[in-house]
Amino acid sequence: MNTDPIQPTADERTSVVEKKATCPFIGSAVAQDALPIRNDANDPLAGIEDVRRLGNTGGGNLGDLLVFFASGNHAFMRGASGKLDAAVPLGFFSLDFPGSQGSHPGHSGILQGDPESLNSGRFSQADFDRLINLATDGFLKRSDVGRFIAENLIRDPKSKVLDHRTVALLAGDLVHIVESGFGFIGDLIKPNQADSHRDLEEKLTKLGGEDNLVGSSGEFGLLFAFFAHKPGSKTVAGEPALDIRDLKTMFVAKRLPEGWETWKKSRIDWVTNTTGLLISAANEYRKLKGTLRAGV
Repeated sequence: MNTDPIQPTADERTSVVEKKATCPFIGSAVAQDALPIRNDANDPLAGIEDVRRLGNTGGGNLGDLLVFFASGNHAFMRGASGKLDAAVPLGFFSLDFPGSQGSHPGHSGILQGDPESLNSGRFSQADFDRLINLATDGFLKRSDVGRFIAENLIRDPKSKVLDHRTVALLAGDLVHIVESGFGFIGDLIKPNQADSHRDLEEKLTKLGGEDNLVGSSGEFGLLFAFFAHKPGSKTVAGEPALDIRDLKTMFVAKRLPEGWETWKKSRIDWVTNTTGLLISAANEYRKLKGTLRAGV
């Protein structure tokens, strides 16, 4: 096994980006060689410290969170069985995302097909359009993405969503957020509350493996955290919002936005935005479920 960086052919790199590294951030980084491919293009690996450095570029500590996801969700590569059941070398993670522990039902459908099948990555214009069509004047509010998450879960009968009361019980802190009319998020995340940040972060990541609603919220939470401090970032109706042009750059063109190296990216922003997405997605999910039960 070769854990040194390799220089794949253009076709090999494209194959890894489109079929395997089905994450807008990681895929774009691989496409631009900002995240080196290791081993080989058929069983590609990446370095844990490389993804840490990538996420921490520009300041902040989002890279430390990316390490957590990489180690927890992508710790296995293809073994003799043809499945992802062989442990990766220490200090590395697999770039085979479809079929991994981090691939789940109820996903967006934008960058992958069957979440249980290796090499099922591909770009779906129809699913991407479902997302960006929710935007207003070129910007996608956080609650718009929450609605999109809920729709994806309803569309997939295999999706696993815990009862909302169970989610609140497991998450603990979310009870306070919900009971305070969802306005407590801003007060929850303060610089002198590092311990509570870590505690809620652990709860959210734990729930992500048990509940597809939480897992999807965490994935889109990474996007909001990535752009939170981009110069010129915008809020719409008091909510953080994503620029559709940035989404097209990453999802379609497979490029990191210009100047991405210059702004801070932090794991606190991930907690804030994942929590906000979870609340809006849970509300939309209950509404859609109620509509289905009523036969509307």
